[in-house]
Amino acid sequence: MNGNNEAIVHVVETPDCPTGPDIIPIVAGVVAGIVLIGLALLLIWKLLMIIHDRREFAKFEKEKMNAKWDTGENPIYKSAVTTVVNPKYEGK
Repeated sequence: MNGNNEAIVHVVETPDCPTGPDIIPIVAGVVAGIVLIGLALLLIWKLLMIIHDRREFAKFEKEKMNAKWDTGENPIYKSAVTTVVNPKYEGK
């Protein structure tokens, strides 16, 4: 307001509004981040499984070397095949 109680109004004909954020880089960054985190977790899981499997195999090999029975035969296994001889059968 100036001294005569008149209001001075400045009108901007073209508004200077800020542009919105670019959506494509934001979405691409989020998707890439999720994919990379997923791949990193899969890699960590795979490495842990490889280490676990190697330990289990080494334990198995050690137990196999220390076996007190013939390693070619399992003492618990019973064959499912039974051979029966008929004394009356003469092969005719």
